[in-house]
Amino acid sequence: MDFEAYREPELRSARLVLEPLTAWHGESLFGLLKDPMLYTYIAKEPPLAASHLSRRFEALEQRRSADGEELWLNWAVRIAAGGYAGLVEATVRGDATALVAWWTFLPFQRRGYGREAAAAVLDHLRSIGVREAAAFIDTRNMASIRLAETLGFVRAGTHAMREKVRGRWIDDHEYRKVL
Repeated sequence: MDFEAYREPELRSARLVLEPLTAWHGESLFGLLKDPMLYTYIAKEPPLAASHLSRRFEALEQRRSADGEELWLNWAVRIAAGGYAGLVEATVRGDATALVAWWTFLPFQRRGYGREAAAAVLDHLRSIGVREAAAFIDTRNMASIRLAETLGFVRAGTHAMREKVRGRWIDDHEYRKVL
């Protein structure tokens, strides 16, 4: 894969526009990303201020790891007729595999936005030559597990005590999908 030539595009689906994440999104997404309930299953902490979030997003605008070995693709998921519904992330490696993750903001859960946004990203990854996607999901996160399975991911294993979340070691299921 030619990481140097890659430019992250805006993606579209039936109801959504996926915008490449920029520092500008920090202000728009802060109110949704500060909700502690979003962090039940992940080790990240809610942002303390919109300015902190904007700086974090600005660092991601480079779209590449410092060593140039990975593409860091991040999209803000906007409902075409309204506000922001979530985020989708993909770390693309030189071996044509990607690690993907998705967040659907609480007010927009259970409406199919997460599935639609993740499917758009998976289609894009396939179009740029990614052969396989993986997702690591907290074993307690039933909504994300159902979403992965709906998208055609298959459980490849379970990793005990993979990371610490809120001071407690958690187990993750590893899901994989051939693209």
